[in-house]
Amino acid sequence: MRKIPVADLDALRSVKMGEFVALEGVLLAMRDRTLARLAELKKNGEPLPVPLAGRVVFFAGPTPGLADGRGAVGPTTSRRMAAYLPFLCDTGPVAIIGKGLFDEKDAERLRSCNILYLQAIGGAGAYYGARAGGVGAVAFEEYGPEALFELTVHDFVVMMTLDGAGAAWR
Repeated sequence: MRKIPVADLDALRSVKMGEFVALEGVLLAMRDRTLARLAELKKNGEPLPVPLAGRVVFFAGPTPGLADGRGAVGPTTSRRMAAYLPFLCDTGPVAIIGKGLFDEKDAERLRSCNILYLQAIGGAGAYYGARAGGVGAVAFEEYGPEALFELTVHDFVVMMTLDGAGAAWR
């Protein structure tokens, strides 16, 4: 299994559909509440607290205690986030990580925006929490686990579900 630095966009784009990789680097973790707030900021012409362009977004919310090495960070169901795909297409993350498949319409939207989709393992929050060496809220701390977080990960195993060539897992 290849280790891929999150910041190495060419390496990320070289991963083939169905391939498992171990990600290394900083992810942006967010859930629907934060996505809604970010989309509202953009709609109102206000700056986002962090740029999303070129980043990897993980649909997840860390549990309390993760920063102390005793929490979890499980993936959130991606279809719940489908309403925010137009916003994500406009803001340019290179990839999204979530749980489960998007429907064909949403997969096509991701393809057209050149956004990769990787799947995390559902029910593996403790596993992923053990691979988060650093966590910090960067915005919306009042949302608790649904704040916007940066997670520094190592050996973070995910599967490519929609690759750079547009091949999608079915």
